[in-house]
Amino acid sequence: MRISKRVSLQTQFRIEQFFFKSFYYFCRSIPSSWVLGVGKTIGSIAWKLGARRKTVLKNLVLAFKDKYSRDELDQIAKSCFQHFGREMMRVMILDKEAKRPMEDWIDIEGLELLQNRTTKGGILVGGHIGCWEIANFVLPKLGEPVTVFTGSHANKQADKWLNEIRSRAGTITASAGDDRTELFNTAKTGLVAIVGDQSPPKAPIMIDFFGRLTDAAQGPALLSLLNKVDFFYFSCMKNGDRMKVLIQKVDFERAEKRKENIHRLTQAFFNILEREIETYPEQYFWMHKRWKNSPDVDYGEVDALF
Repeated sequence: MRISKRVSLQTQFRIEQFFFKSFYYFCRSIPSSWVLGVGKTIGSIAWKLGARRKTVLKNLVLAFKDKYSRDELDQIAKSCFQHFGREMMRVMILDKEAKRPMEDWIDIEGLELLQNRTTKGGILVGGHIGCWEIANFVLPKLGEPVTVFTGSHANKQADKWLNEIRSRAGTITASAGDDRTELFNTAKTGLVAIVGDQSPPKAPIMIDFFGRLTDAAQGPALLSLLNKVDFFYFSCMKNGDRMKVLIQKVDFERAEKRKENIHRLTQAFFNILEREIETYPEQYFWMHKRWKNSPDVDYGEVDALF
């Protein structure tokens, strides 16, 4: 979002980088529990200010209209803001978190599926749910190196700084601006992780998500099918004072044509994601307009602030 039309993008990027680095070093000087507490407070403030509140509530109504009352949806929405405020701040101390003994705070389910996969390569696909930044560094610590495909931000310096933080936590990253051929080849011989639940900028396919048609990226499924490697769902959910990393192989009934297989595999991934969202609705990133390209959904006015 532009600060002002009078301020050039380069100047704005330098200002953003200054505040980002200053905030980063501040977070390094205080206890981790304080950092996460500040994040939860930031989330509460964003909720009170109405940042994306309309979008979040609209999404929750679309997904859970017949399951929760309006008061319950309000509470889920507020908890969602607090959760992502906390996880946003966790990124600042990601490498410190990675140094904690995993048995003290992380439970892992399904690791044997990766270790016994039928191919050397593999695709791990998750959603914007829970604490996905933690999931990215857990597997390398267990001897399963993963290349994480990340989106690119307009502010390239901030993008580079963020990936450096991930790297110090043990995460190997490949951004949207990198050579896709290299990513394709990596998937043949190693694990590639992608957060693949948002609307793609181009070449979407239509899938069912909470009973409504919406667009989805075909890239993860295509990458798996072309390389003939296994496709896994992965997530990291906050479960009380501990984290639960889930790995699940995504199976589907194969068809004769690749186009249909892409659709079936992508739909199977979204089915698993939907079930996990139903269990942890406050941990899904409802801030984006997930059904913006659905034929029967109108988000109306754009929210203020963001």
